[in-house]
Parts: sequence; structure tokens; C-alpha cells
Amino acid sequence: MTCPDCTHPRVTLIDGSETCTWSEAWRAETEARHVLAMPRKNERREYLRGLEEFDKTVKRGVFHVRGEAACLQLEAQVRKVWEARR
Repeated sequence: MTCPDCTHPRVTLIDGSETCTWSEAWRAETEARHVLAMPRKNERREYLRGLEEFDKTVKRGVFHVRGEAACLQLEAQVRKVWEARR
């Protein structure tokens, strides 16, 4: 969703659409970029899915905090940003 009457700075998303820096689309894309900026694969996995040891959750991830649907949506956004960078 764009906000044409918005006075906040405008940005271009990876799909070429333009939006303001207060939009949900921009928030989602910057979070995906944040995940991709993590240097190790296990860090990204922990951020998304958390960490369990001996059947006990040691570190909560997006999956635990926001639910499976939100986690899957973020994983898809991460893939989309990663593909756009190739």
C-alpha cells in the first residue's frame, strides 16, 4: 500500500514500487534485509525459528513470537530480497 499524500521520505522497494518509510511494505523489506545481513546461516535460522535444545526452547524466534504464518511470510520476503540481489 502506498501513501500518496504522505510527507515521509519515499523509497523504492526491490520490486520497483515506491512507498514511504512508514509503510508496512518497507518495514517488511528492511527486516528481510536485516536477516540477510546476519553473517552466519545459523544466526538467520535462530532469528526466524528460534533455538531449541533438549526439547526446550532456549531462544525464541519470529516463529515463537509472531506465529508460523508471520515466520513463513518473512522467510518468503527474505528469499525475494535475496533473489533480487543476485
